[in-house]
Amino acid sequence: MKLALHQPYFFPYIGYFSLMHAADVFMFFDNVQYVRKSWMSRNRILKPGREQFQYINIRLKKPVYKSKLPDCELISNSEWKNKILVQLEHYKRRAPYYRETIELLDVIFEEEERSLLQFNIRSIKTIALLLKIDTAIELFSNIESKVKIANEPGLWGLNTCLAFGADSYINAPGGEIFYPKRNFIDSGVELGFIQHQLSPYNQHNSGFIGGLSIIDVLMFNGIENSAKLVRDYSIKWIN
Repeated sequence: MKLALHQPYFFPYIGYFSLMHAADVFMFFDNVQYVRKSWMSRNRILKPGREQFQYINIRLKKPVYKSKLPDCELISNSEWKNKILVQLEHYKRRAPYYRETIELLDVIFEEEERSLLQFNIRSIKTIALLLKIDTAIELFSNIESKVKIANEPGLWGLNTCLAFGADSYINAPGGEIFYPKRNFIDSGVELGFIQHQLSPYNQHNSGFIGGLSIIDVLMFNGIENSAKLVRDYSIKWIN
């Protein structure tokens, strides 16, 4: 059983969904400290008329300093949702799947959510379902009491696999040097890193800006072609 563990992000980039697809079980690392100006509460889309990006943000109640992610509450009014939709209006002029993407966001925004954690999880699961990702979803908090405390960041994945009964762990790309390969070998857990192709697609610009929110991918590719891009990866096994 292949396990992936990741914090729930706000409309994450396409590689996040590739990681979900590659795993048999995708576990949301939910009981973590909130980090301001991180992918937990913001992401990037194209800037109108320029080969640059801008941020879209979710709005949180204060205080959030040193809060755990499950304790972060959303502002209940629709102002931040409307602002995001306004920021996306420029896509109408050049993105062939603007309307269907906005309809998807309308469905996601329609439900009132008080929790940042629950909003991120629900929106990710909604998009993953459309992309035909049928990976089982779990929460780290449900097994946290069984997971041995990791004395270094690279061991959280290993300790979670041992507690959950997974024999393979897939991590996001990069950071291989921070993962103690010997610990995985000794524990009988296979360690792999997903290798995204992240192929450029037509943004109707003279250039291409990669690594943007899945919203940008859907705008220019639609659901069917986005699903194909999600599956454009390999896994580098290192033990």
